[in-house]
Amino acid sequence: MSTLAELHEAAIMHNLFLRYQKNNIYTNIGSILAAVNPYKQIAGLYDSTAVDLYSKHQMGELPPHIFAVANECYRCLWKRHDSQCVLISGESGAGKTESTKLLLKFLSVMSQNSSGTPLSERTTRVEQALVQSSPIMEAFGNAKTVYNNNSSRFGKFIQLHFSQNGNIQGGCIIDYLLEKNRVVRQNPGERNYHIFYALLAGADKDHRDTYLLSEGPESYHYLSQAGCVQDRSLDDKQLFNSVMEALKVMEFSEEEIRDVFRLLSAVLQMGNIEFMTAGGAQITSNGVVSNVSELLGLDTFQLSEVLTQRSMILRGEEICSPLTVEQAVDSRDSVAMALYSQCFSWIIMRINQKIKGKNNFKSIGILDIFGFENFEVKRATQNILLRFLGLFSQFLSLLLQRGLDNIEDVSTNNNYHQTEIIWKFTK
Repeated sequence: MSTLAELHEAAIMHNLFLRYQKNNIYTNIGSILAAVNPYKQIAGLYDSTAVDLYSKHQMGELPPHIFAVANECYRCLWKRHDSQCVLISGESGAGKTESTKLLLKFLSVMSQNSSGTPLSERTTRVEQALVQSSPIMEAFGNAKTVYNNNSSRFGKFIQLHFSQNGNIQGGCIIDYLLEKNRVVRQNPGERNYHIFYALLAGADKDHRDTYLLSEGPESYHYLSQAGCVQDRSLDDKQLFNSVMEALKVMEFSEEEIRDVFRLLSAVLQMGNIEFMTAGGAQITSNGVVSNVSELLGLDTFQLSEVLTQRSMILRGEEICSPLTVEQAVDSRDSVAMALYSQCFSWIIMRINQKIKGKNNFKSIGILDIFGFENFEVKRATQNILLRFLGLFSQFLSLLLQRGLDNIEDVSTNNNYHQTEIIWKFTK
């Protein structure tokens, strides 16, 4: 891209379009890789032959590819004697999550093929755990949006710790900015997190009785309010089976799995708690409150008080005042969001326990920034996140410009050396 005669937005977009028409979805801008989601399978683009090919060449010797970026990161652990990081950004549906998987795939192969690594360590538990944890994180952290049926609604930083021999010996996943607001409300045409629909589609009669579940997602306010409870491209029952298998492989106990699903059912039913005004907010759906209390192991009366009253300490005494219906609804939704957020964080913690290992050499970090859609009406949470992403986009623009300037400086430097012109940097 840096060799274009004119480097402006129109020229960049036209160049990307021409390459896209030829199925060349990757384009280099110096050390920055621009990727255009083809929304189709391209034969041979990510198979084992491509992995082997890019592992034997330096960046720039072959056409642009995400494997070239992964290989450069891996080689720079020794070339630069420092840890490396890959930053992936883009709007929703751009392919960030798939790019993360491809980076992990390439680094996993390099780890297994690293010279000097004992045969018993060629396929480590860390690599296996990262692959096996993917269905769990996608089920609990992904949702259908307007532009993407499997959009990650959280950001993650995956850090892989390598040994001196080149094999992966440990790892860590850090999650951030989970879209908690999605648990209680979604934009028209969108869905809540996949796991809720998977639970309702895959749970058998015994599970339904244990978790006090109704038949379908239409019965729950948190799932039906956006008018989209099903999507033909998503197999909720198959996802449930995949999640159950992954949880068992990741050594979640039967009790832990049961507790997670009880909490999910409680969150769903909490959305069905309704209020009326009678000297303050009063709960009209006592049966639902009883179910939520049973699932969470709480006292029904205390839960009702928490949802309908505000307490404060004044001069050493506790004073309670009733909430309005609007305040009670906000209180209910806040509890539901907090429960789901803590559940998600606990699952990430359990996955980290599985992939934890030695950290005595260098590491490669993969930062997956999740994307947002633009809507005519934005809620406060979306506005805050969009401001953050706006600042981050400015940072990326500065980083891109710096990369292009460095390329130009290196090119000028080479020309000066070839023509034996003596020059030096000025400050």
